[in-house]
Amino acid sequence: MKSLFKLLSALLVAAFVLTACGTPATPEKVVETVKETVTVKQTEIVKVEVPAEKTVVRLSGWASSPSETALLESLLYKFSVENPDILVKYEPITGDYKQALLTSIAGGVEPDIYYVDIFWWLELATNDALLPLDDLMAASGVKKDEFIPSLVEAFTYNGKLYGIAKDFNTLGMFYNKDLFDKAGLAYPTDDWTWTELKDAAKKLTDLSDPNKPVYGFCTPPDPGRFPAFVFQNGGTVMTPDFKDTTLDSEAAVGAAEFYTSFRAEGIGALPSDLGEGWQGTLFGKGQCAMVYEGGWLIPYLRDQFPGTKYGVVMPPAGPKGEGNLIFTVAWGISANTKNPEAAWKVVQFLTSEASQKTVLESGFALPSRKSLQNSDYLKNNPNSAAIFNGSFNGAQPFFWGAVGSDVNDQMGKALERVFKENQPVAEAMKQAAEAIRKALK
Repeated sequence: MKSLFKLLSALLVAAFVLTACGTPATPEKVVETVKETVTVKQTEIVKVEVPAEKTVVRLSGWASSPSETALLESLLYKFSVENPDILVKYEPITGDYKQALLTSIAGGVEPDIYYVDIFWWLELATNDALLPLDDLMAASGVKKDEFIPSLVEAFTYNGKLYGIAKDFNTLGMFYNKDLFDKAGLAYPTDDWTWTELKDAAKKLTDLSDPNKPVYGFCTPPDPGRFPAFVFQNGGTVMTPDFKDTTLDSEAAVGAAEFYTSFRAEGIGALPSDLGEGWQGTLFGKGQCAMVYEGGWLIPYLRDQFPGTKYGVVMPPAGPKGEGNLIFTVAWGISANTKNPEAAWKVVQFLTSEASQKTVLESGFALPSRKSLQNSDYLKNNPNSAAIFNGSFNGAQPFFWGAVGSDVNDQMGKALERVFKENQPVAEAMKQAAEAIRKALK
C-alpha cells in the first residue's frame, strides 16, 4: 500500500509541474506544436539566385565632344538592355589617341573594340592587330553591300574587311546665297564643272571694299582639299600599292595649276590673306563666296554665323569627271580579343540601321548604311544630303599609305611655295614628289 501511495503521489506532482509550466498535457497537442515549428523554419529559407557571369567587352575611341560622347553612351545603354549578358566598358582616350592605342597594342592590353582612322588603319591590318570581320558578318547575316561601297573599300585589305565605318564625311561645295543673288547668278547645281566654277568665281569677286573684300573661290594650301581636284583631273596621289607617288604626273600638275589659278587671277584667296586660319570662318563672314568643306561646317555655321544663307552641292566635275575625298573612322576589333563574338555583337548594334539613324538625326555624323540615303532626315536636310551623296561620286579614301603624313606635308608645302613664292607649279610638285620618295626609302 505504501508503494502504491508513493506512485500516485509522484504522478500528481509531475502533473502539477507540467501544468504550471504551460506545456500541453496531451500527446496530440505536442505533435501539433512540432508541426508548427517546422513550418516556421521553412518560411525563413530564402533562395538566392547567382547571376550568370557577364562577358566583358572594352570599347575605346577619342572623345571629340561631350555631346557626341553622350550619344555613344546612350547607344551603349540600349545595347546593354537588349544584351544583358554582355557588359560594355567604354574607355575614351584623351590626348594623342593613336600613340596611346599603339602603346596598348604593344603591351597586349588594347581594348576589344576601338576607333580605326582611315589615315592609319592599314598599318594595323598589315601587322595583324585587327581582326578580319568577314566570317563574323557572314555568321550573323550582315552583308557588305548594305554599306556604302567606297566605305567598304576604304577598310578592305587583301580581300578582307577590317572595319565597319561608324560615320564619314566628304567634301561639298558650299555657296553663299546672298552673294549669288547680289551678283545675279543662278545657284550652283550638282552638274557644275570646272568651267562654271571659274566663271562664277570671277563674277562673285568684289574687291571694292578694302575692309571686306569678297573672293569667288578660296583655295587653301590644304592636303585635305586639293586631292579632290587631282581625282577630278583623272590623277592620283599615290600608286595603287602606295609604293610611289604620282604628284608629279601630268594629271596632278594640271590639277595644281587649276587649283592655284584662282588666287593667281585675283578671284581667290588663302585664309591667311584675310587674317584667318580657316576658310570656314571666311565663308561665314561672307568673304569667300564658295569653298570646299565637309559636313563639319554645317553645325559651325549654325552656331557661329546663323544669319548666313547658304547651300551645298557636290564638287564640280573636272575634265575627267567627278572626284571627292572620304574622311572616315571605323569600328575595328582587336585580333587579340578573347570575346570576338561578343565584340562583333557590339559593332553590329552600333552600325545597325536603327543606331545609325539615331546618329544621323542627331546631326553629328553621316551614316555608312546605304539604306539611309532615302531617309526623311536627308530629304529634309539637302545640305547634309549633298555631303552624304558625295560618297557615291568619285570619292576616294583620305589615305596615302605608310608615309601618309609625309605626303600631306609635302602637298601643303608645294602649294605654299606656289602661292607665296611663285614657284612654278610643275617644279613645286616635282620637289614634293622627290621628298615623298625619299621618305618611302
